[in-house]
Amino acid sequence: MTSSDGGRRGLQITLAGLAAIPLASGLAGALLGPASLPGPAEAVSPNVESEYRYSHAIYAAAAPLIWSAVPQVERKGGLLRGVSAALFAGGVVRLLAWRRTGRPHPALVGATALELLGTPALVAWQHRVATRTRSS
Repeated sequence: MTSSDGGRRGLQITLAGLAAIPLASGLAGALLGPASLPGPAEAVSPNVESEYRYSHAIYAAAAPLIWSAVPQVERKGGLLRGVSAALFAGGVVRLLAWRRTGRPHPALVGATALELLGTPALVAWQHRVATRTRSS
């Protein structure tokens, strides 16, 4: 995506929109627990319930961090790399769980793909925007 602003506006719009995904998923998981998962509901232990809600509250926290970077996206590479690294790590452990226990619901496969492929692409895009902004 090339434009006179080096792709800055497109990156801002993309980040602002994509940040809604961890917010929605995180809030649903934090408030509803494992019942928010797609597919048939299964009983879980209190330990799993607690850990699930906790991890989803942290997942929801990614959105405000990303949104805070949007206005000066060309200068917020460190913040975006940090959030992206955490999301990427989540994708890696999802992939490990998939190998161990079997393929999850298609919605969770999509989340894994976004975490493993989308976050590195966004980091590369931010780097390109920052480089173009510095050289203009």
